[in-house]
Amino acid sequence: MKLYEAFQGTGFHTTIMTTFCVDFDAFESIVLSRLRGSQCRNVMLVCDANMVGLALADGANPPKSAGINYLLAKARVDGVFHPKVIVQIGKNRGRLIVVSANATASGLAGNLEISAAVECDAQESPERQLVLAGWHYALRFLDRRQQAVEDKLRWARDRSPWLAIESSPGVIVQLSDGTSAGFLVANAQAGLARQFAELVGRQQPIDRLAVLSPYWDDDLSALDTLRSLLRPKKTVLLIDAEEKAFPAGAVPRKAPIQISDLRGFSRTHLPEKSSRFVHAKMIVATIGRVDHVMEGSANCTFAALGAVNRPGINAEACLYRRLPAGVVFDALELAPLLKANRAIKPSDIPKMREVERLPLEEMEARDPGTFELVYDTLHWWPSTDAMRGAYDRGRCVIELLDAKCRPIGAKLDPLSNSEANPKFRLAQCEAAPVFARFRHRDGTLSSLAVIARVQELQTQTRDPLTAGAERAIRELEMDDDEGLWLLDVIQRLSVPKAEGSVVPNAARLGAPKKPDKARQTGQLGYDDFMRGRRRDIKPTEAERNALSGSHASFVRAALNRLLGLGSSTEGAGEISEEEAAAALDTGDETAGDADALEGGFDPRDPKQSPKAALELARRRREADVAAIVAAVDDYTEDLRQPNRRFDEIDVLRLRAMIMIIVVAGWPGPGDASYKPSHVQVLPCHHPIQGETWPRQIGRVLLPVFSGADPAFGRLVFDRGHDRLTDDLLETLACCVWSANAAATATKLNPACAKLSPMLAGLAARIAAFLGLSREEMSAPAFADVIESLDQRFGKRLQIPALAGTVMARPREPVSAA
Repeated sequence: MKLYEAFQGTGFHTTIMTTFCVDFDAFESIVLSRLRGSQCRNVMLVCDANMVGLALADGANPPKSAGINYLLAKARVDGVFHPKVIVQIGKNRGRLIVVSANATASGLAGNLEISAAVECDAQESPERQLVLAGWHYALRFLDRRQQAVEDKLRWARDRSPWLAIESSPGVIVQLSDGTSAGFLVANAQAGLARQFAELVGRQQPIDRLAVLSPYWDDDLSALDTLRSLLRPKKTVLLIDAEEKAFPAGAVPRKAPIQISDLRGFSRTHLPEKSSRFVHAKMIVATIGRVDHVMEGSANCTFAALGAVNRPGINAEACLYRRLPAGVVFDALELAPLLKANRAIKPSDIPKMREVERLPLEEMEARDPGTFELVYDTLHWWPSTDAMRGAYDRGRCVIELLDAKCRPIGAKLDPLSNSEANPKFRLAQCEAAPVFARFRHRDGTLSSLAVIARVQELQTQTRDPLTAGAERAIRELEMDDDEGLWLLDVIQRLSVPKAEGSVVPNAARLGAPKKPDKARQTGQLGYDDFMRGRRRDIKPTEAERNALSGSHASFVRAALNRLLGLGSSTEGAGEISEEEAAAALDTGDETAGDADALEGGFDPRDPKQSPKAALELARRRREADVAAIVAAVDDYTEDLRQPNRRFDEIDVLRLRAMIMIIVVAGWPGPGDASYKPSHVQVLPCHHPIQGETWPRQIGRVLLPVFSGADPAFGRLVFDRGHDRLTDDLLETLACCVWSANAAATATKLNPACAKLSPMLAGLAARIAAFLGLSREEMSAPAFADVIESLDQRFGKRLQIPALAGTVMARPREPVSAA
């Protein structure tokens, strides 16, 4: 299989790829497009920091999707960051691919490369150990200070809990086919040459050492290391002589070393007149009937393999396999090159050409560091102390650029720049910042840096739409009243479903959740966040949505639409034509006319009387009341579970519960002229019916804001948020308004004398608990919701407008306890 075909495999939601150099056009058109086409949207590319700078140096062909559709991470090590590892993760499967290819056009589709893959399922197995070893190795080079990194790792863990299992490189396992394998990486204790020799064993000399490499030391020192460690009876070096990259003059004259030319070795892989570059790297030690194979990123150089007692300086990764002798050579059509009649004389090999040196030191000096945009806050992690010092002394300024690398002249206000990573408040500008660089006082420029835009990354990293989710979104667009169906929609749009798992009953509103230390990395508890939050919210600030990247954002948009508010659906991401077509392809869903008709009273049926219709309507109202009460019962029971977390989906569910109850409310039978609609089944007071809308509102809000352990106090916030998000403010507005509406309605009705004081006290406790500032209550996300609730439900519930009351004065914060 060609490497680029591997990215078309389905069943993976996350891919992390490491590379030395990158061609952004090739990566985005070959790799990213195939991954997204196969519904893998959580993508991370880790590249050598200096090579990223080189790829962005002239700005002539910048990436189009970096920082938006995938995360670009820069890795820096003592030598060069050289591993080529692809790890793909699914809900119940994983794959590790160790290759010699970079993320370039030639590496992905042009060169002659070598790769090996190991696949596993979520159950414990030797294969899973290798996949996890590759996963945890790749994570070493991600900057965990970035919110974008934590978001992507948390998203992957939520859908594949088996990622929490620890596994380290270097462990040799026996695979299900009976062969052995290990994931090897260069480390400070032992170089790859020494690790390989120890796996082969030093008890006896090996029969043959075969080395395939495009690059070599000028003095063949790494080859000498391998030969001294393994003591081979014969050594075969596989080279492409025409590339002029082999130091033939360094080959010992009397050593048992055979050199074979790869040119034309295979009609399939490398015909005689082919222009393909052989970039594959492999070392094979043969002892009797066994081949010890190491393939991957390591060239036959000291920097990659190290010496006998010294590790190399590069970061490298290889896959070790113990296979029956000859299997790998036959599979690659290399076996004929091992024969003596294929040897070429060192004197026939063209003189080694001088290798062009990459300007890596210059790129390191010009590296501006790492940038991340969280809403309107720009974070900067300097690459070097010199770069930070130049900025602190005013010798350079940050320049933001658009997608075409044109300066946008955005204003940046410094925030807390005494910290290790300076922050800046970004004023709204016409074009979105995509790249950043420094302009020095003398006019020189740093390299470009891609800005990781957290909200866009969240939006693009989402689960593919299922047919059920697609139908749920269409329901949101069509329905004109909030009902219990909303709870089912939220469940369908927000629960990551593992393959073969069973989705819990939507009426239960989710199972109790235990605290997860991994999930809470980079997060703040409610009290800590509320104490340190920014309370002023500028009217010009961009919308903040904690539901970004979740299809549940469509529920928020629908709730705002029903209130006459124009909330953005950006947080949910757009639905592509492919997703919609796949989701809507559900076959014939109409079983017949009888199934399409609702059972009950039919005026065309002479056997049914008006009295029967009234009885049916009464029974339906009772059933609707019972269903709402049961939903409230489940909701409150769920929130009182020990260790039950409260997250952004719970915030949305709380808003939906409130709206379901308020939509079902009406004043009661006291006014004979008031005719409730068929959905208004909960009165404020009724001489016979005991369940009322004020009481249900109180029941919903009580465990959220009151008691020894209020659910809202368990809410956690990403550290990237410095203020309350808009979706949260909208829900808080619903809580404040509904509590005051219930208190006002019962106060106006003498029959509710016992309930009124309790609801008034609850409304006061909620206001004290929240401690919203005047600016927060004046923000559109709060004030507009209050006013819209007044307009939509004031007359319906026969209560006065509450906006002037609930927003009259801010309260000081009170501890959740």
